Amino acid sequence: MEQGKEKPRNKGALTRRSFLAWSALAGGTAALAGGLAGCNLSTAGPSLQETGGKAPAGVWKTGACMNNCSCGSSRCLLRVYVEDGVPLKVRTDEEGTESIEVLQRRACPRGRAQINNMLSPARIKYPMKRKGWSPGNPNGQMRGKDEWERISWDEALDYIAAEMKKVIDQYGTKGILCSASSAIGYTYFDQTVCLLDALGGSLHNEAGTISFGSWSVADTHMIGGWGMMNGLHPLCMKDSQLHVLFGCNWVSNKGGNTAYQLSWAREQGSKVIIIDPWLNQTAQALADEWIPILPGTDTALVIGICYHWIENNQYDQEYLDKYTIGFDADHMPEGAPKEENWKDYVLGTYDGEPKTPEWAEKRCNVPAARIRELAEQIAAAKTVNFAAAQSTSKIPAGEQFVQSFYTMALMHGGIGSRGNCMGWAGMREVGAAGLSIGDPLGKATHPVNPLNPTGAPVYMAYPIPQWSALQDTSAWENLEPSECWQSILDGEYGRDIWPGGKKPLDIHAIYFGGYANGLNALPNANAGIKAVRKMDFVWGANPFFDPSRQYCDIVLPVAAWWEKADVANSGMAEVVYWYDQIMPPLFEARTEGHIAEELAKRMGVDPAKVNTMTYKERGFASVQGATFTDVKTGEKMPLIGLTKEDIAEFGVDAEPQEGKITFSELKAKGYYKYPVDPKSDAIPVPYAAFYADPVANPLKTASGKFEIYCAALAFMVNSVGYSQISPIGKWQIGDPQHGHGTQTEEYPLLLWTPHSLRRAHTVDDNVISLREAYPQECFISMVDAQARGIRNGDLVLMSSPHGKVLRPAKVLTTLVPGAVALQDGAWLQIDEATGIDIGGDPNILQAPKASGGGSQSWTATLVQVEKYTGNIKLEPDKRREIVLPQGVE
Repeated sequence: MEQGKEKPRNKGALTRRSFLAWSALAGGTAALAGGLAGCNLSTAGPSLQETGGKAPAGVWKTGACMNNCSCGSSRCLLRVYVEDGVPLKVRTDEEGTESIEVLQRRACPRGRAQINNMLSPARIKYPMKRKGWSPGNPNGQMRGKDEWERISWDEALDYIAAEMKKVIDQYGTKGILCSASSAIGYTYFDQTVCLLDALGGSLHNEAGTISFGSWSVADTHMIGGWGMMNGLHPLCMKDSQLHVLFGCNWVSNKGGNTAYQLSWAREQGSKVIIIDPWLNQTAQALADEWIPILPGTDTALVIGICYHWIENNQYDQEYLDKYTIGFDADHMPEGAPKEENWKDYVLGTYDGEPKTPEWAEKRCNVPAARIRELAEQIAAAKTVNFAAAQSTSKIPAGEQFVQSFYTMALMHGGIGSRGNCMGWAGMREVGAAGLSIGDPLGKATHPVNPLNPTGAPVYMAYPIPQWSALQDTSAWENLEPSECWQSILDGEYGRDIWPGGKKPLDIHAIYFGGYANGLNALPNANAGIKAVRKMDFVWGANPFFDPSRQYCDIVLPVAAWWEKADVANSGMAEVVYWYDQIMPPLFEARTEGHIAEELAKRMGVDPAKVNTMTYKERGFASVQGATFTDVKTGEKMPLIGLTKEDIAEFGVDAEPQEGKITFSELKAKGYYKYPVDPKSDAIPVPYAAFYADPVANPLKTASGKFEIYCAALAFMVNSVGYSQISPIGKWQIGDPQHGHGTQTEEYPLLLWTPHSLRRAHTVDDNVISLREAYPQECFISMVDAQARGIRNGDLVLMSSPHGKVLRPAKVLTTLVPGAVALQDGAWLQIDEATGIDIGGDPNILQAPKASGGGSQSWTATLVQVEKYTGNIKLEPDKRREIVLPQGVE
């Protein structure tokens, strides 16, 4: 709100009348005839006319597309035309005729824009330091504002080593926040993490999930394993008569082939219903029906569906009795209160509040009649795929949604049989072919992190401490990501109920590495800027001058993926790629391994301990260890044959081996795809063994069954203290300042942050062509826009208690009133005069609060949106200049 202006009372509040008026207007889009529009892009190489009648001088290579579009489950083919070490054109997979059995691995716009990414003006060209920084005077308040100067590699490395020593000598390695992934996969491999581990342990902000919401801990105890691996195989999609997708936008989020696979299922007779606050790209193209819902209220909808089933006896009692515990009073675990069963909770037997569809309507704004209709549609389908996006559980106490969602699927029955599925990662090409690469990292040789003992949080997979497994509860150190910046400012983290209480925290240096853009990607970014400016020293290494590197004292240029040595890779279980080195490192860029070795020498550590393999050796290990699993026998065998000449090319000592394909074939083609028979028994069906014989094949839960009543989950979540949950799924307002039911006159709208085709998280926001194609806009309902006098394209100020963002408005008739969206990942750019972010980073607005099992609970953050009347002139994204280091060329 601009100073000097009186704030209107409850400006833009959503009324029931305005919502119903919008519903009538948008009703024409609720029933959809989904279809895919195709585009036939030219993929020819240079013509003789283009080359003056001469044969093309360049070569086609296979380039890496390492965008993390869907938590690693997508990897698409890029064929790059290179002349004299310069990439000029990108093509994607054009092999043969498209078929569902052997898919073309077509890249999405993000992949096709990789030349613009690799050659972006945002590339860090050479080592630099801030002009205002010196070892004796960090001048931290100038971080993010200062000019830069070019320095030599030796100067930069000497400075960094000296500052690291200074902090470690006084505070130990716990005085350095390592904002780079500890779960060292090849995508984010940064050997400086290994160096910090060797020096005494790297302190990370990973005691929580950034991607997976509230699923990880709930999955462990309720369904006996990580649900990410339990999505339907694409060739099983047709076996589901109905796909009920909560918040899923696979066309945008996953790119690649997911839209084609879902379209194929529809052609075979499947029906698709998408439940989402807006008519997203997937709903537009592929859904038979779209059900709009307020963000963060899916739990209420699910419970309302279950009430209708119980009321009308439309659930599978036999399945529940055989495969679950906790549904009703007769099937509670021993010692559990009988009245705490799911059925009686839904009926309101003991709390006097029946969870009817009318009850649900008041909480999610889906009309009760539509809830009953949806319940009938699901009950009538013999096979149903229940899928939910990670973001549906990114709410306070989000485990309660996870529990309710799984319970709904279990009530329908059939989980474990073909076509019946429940999960949150969408389609998964896992198990039908069993292709895998060798280990290019040599993980067993890496230094062990002393700050991560047994029982400490496991990044993403089980991100909360297990107190009973920790021999010394004070021995581990790991910050919760949502509260990271505020914890640094407060000098402590955790909860009072932890053994020993909150843990003291004294951070004096930050390392931004491993491709992570932590300052931009974590909630409450304004607090992050304050924390960074308090540090004694901040350094970063990255190919690009992104916001995290903009706030450093010294930055190092890192070789991008296309500039590194050759390696095999696979993001799917049915395709293996060979990634060529496309071009030499630009300017003065060097690899992370080289940087870590040079720092190790200066720190008195053996370089071989922090970078245990050469890049040639890593490439060889990826090929030699690649395997193919015989789907009939389960036997693993080498996938890639190697000759003496192949081995000599890697410069290693090894014996030749036979394989299903030769290394020469893999290199020439760039990939190997396994053809899967749609009728094959080898196509995995999640929980099939348990379904066939639950006694012989129990789940890895306390009871051996699906636990609708899950005491272990409630105990573990409650023992950490971020939230308090019930052993069964319940509707609750998990935070009195967050989500529907907590709106105020000052902040009446609910924010959620869908993915954009412009970026993969924060990656690619430096690409101008993607900025032009997908501008970062504030999505706002026509109803809410009219109440505020906002028209399409107007500049609007988005505000929360944590910051302000300036963006153009995108006024939509296909977005639920009461909610606004700002797509994730945009690079922040603070206007220092006003403190407003003109880059459009939603983490400026997000609250710094952990939830449940360490989930980032940002869905349905309270915000206000107003027409902007200030003096900032905001250029369209396609014309807004990329932030470059000032003071250097």
